[in-house]
Amino acid sequence: MNLKTLLTLGRTSNLPTVWSNMLAGAVLSGAVFGPRTFALLLICGSAFYEGGMFLNDAFDAELDARERPGRPIPSGLVTRGAVFSLGFGLLGAGLALFLGFQFFRRAFANFDFRPTVNNINRWRHWEFWPAWLFYPPVGIYCLWLAIKYRGLTVPTAANPGIFSGGIVGESKMAMLAELTATSPEFTAEAALISGDTFETRRQSLEKHCARLRLQFPFILKPDVGQRGVGIKLIRTLEQAENYLRQTSAPLVVQHYAPGPLEAGIFYYRFPHEARGHIFAITEKIFPVLTGDGSSTVAELLQKDPRAKLIAQTYLKRFGARANEVLAPGETFKLVESGNHAQGCIFKDGMHLNSPALTARIDQISRRLPGFFIGRYDIRFASEEDLRAGKNFQIIELNGAASEATSIYDARNSLWSAYRTLFRQWELVFAIGAENRRRGSAPTKLLAVLKKWREFSEMSATYPVAD
Repeated sequence: MNLKTLLTLGRTSNLPTVWSNMLAGAVLSGAVFGPRTFALLLICGSAFYEGGMFLNDAFDAELDARERPGRPIPSGLVTRGAVFSLGFGLLGAGLALFLGFQFFRRAFANFDFRPTVNNINRWRHWEFWPAWLFYPPVGIYCLWLAIKYRGLTVPTAANPGIFSGGIVGESKMAMLAELTATSPEFTAEAALISGDTFETRRQSLEKHCARLRLQFPFILKPDVGQRGVGIKLIRTLEQAENYLRQTSAPLVVQHYAPGPLEAGIFYYRFPHEARGHIFAITEKIFPVLTGDGSSTVAELLQKDPRAKLIAQTYLKRFGARANEVLAPGETFKLVESGNHAQGCIFKDGMHLNSPALTARIDQISRRLPGFFIGRYDIRFASEEDLRAGKNFQIIELNGAASEATSIYDARNSLWSAYRTLFRQWELVFAIGAENRRRGSAPTKLLAVLKKWREFSEMSATYPVAD
């Protein structure tokens, strides 16, 4: 068997298409990969593709003998059994490389016994699976939807009023500004910090704090961000200045809505509909440790059956206090950002829904030009008030790439989570297709990829989120 035969069996000339599809899937899933990880994905994906092509010839050998006798198997250049072996071998090699490299890199990054055991136990809980393991089925389904709706970038037309529909690169401040203009009573005030130097950015921060009458604590966060990266609760001027020095990214300063309750409300409306719908509600629970007078923060984390699974996430944030002993009854809040990736606990919150809340969210949404689907992150003090559609503050609005994050409720099965995400992305594509039919042009793929690359590079400069 020579090299030409192998290249013919594997249809190797099509590999660039495979690589571009994988890149598009990564962008649609919202995952952020480093160059090494993405290179590994390309290698493994190439092995899967080549293996599939080999098996295609092996299974179609009889058909090829009648209709394509020049193919390698019918022409006698290689046996059918050898092609079967090579095909399954490539699939197995790709899978082994993919899972083996990722597992050993993450589970055995160090030899501290407890973190290693916790990392292994995390694999039993799908809600903690890394993006590279959880999202491939979603990416594959999105590729099918792209075929169905005749366009990979159709989701970028789902919200014509937001850059790329909210897939990547959208400005948080632009959406908050629209909300402040149309529904100020329900929006936490915010402003964009401007300036090219530390001094001009510090002056901009001081000006906005005076104008908005912001006092400590307040929120600083990137204007472009995903999964809660870079969100900080600023309690002192020193913390604010350290943030401004660490990154040159555009930042948003925002009034701190104390809540203390938080929810994510996923809303959608088709362009032809007079009224919209609440697709899902996520109840967000902020975990706390309670001191016993003898255990350190690190030891209390290991005693909590859930917190110990992501102890490294918390210790990355509070490493300086890892050996601090909490007094009996003293509480220690583990996360300020209502984001699952930062350690917040998510539960299905549809019990908070009501006709009044649906009507209020729909009213707010219909005031926003070009908005049809996405998730509101809101803070509130009373469940009764929320059900009545009053006394809450919107802290963010996320577009088409946002998730119905109630899927991460530990009571949900993996299949239930996928079923919800498949339905959600079906809505995104369908709404995008309808807007396209009405004249809204999807964002060009190159523009989306450029913004994704810019975000990936800039997010490396963001501080650890609170």
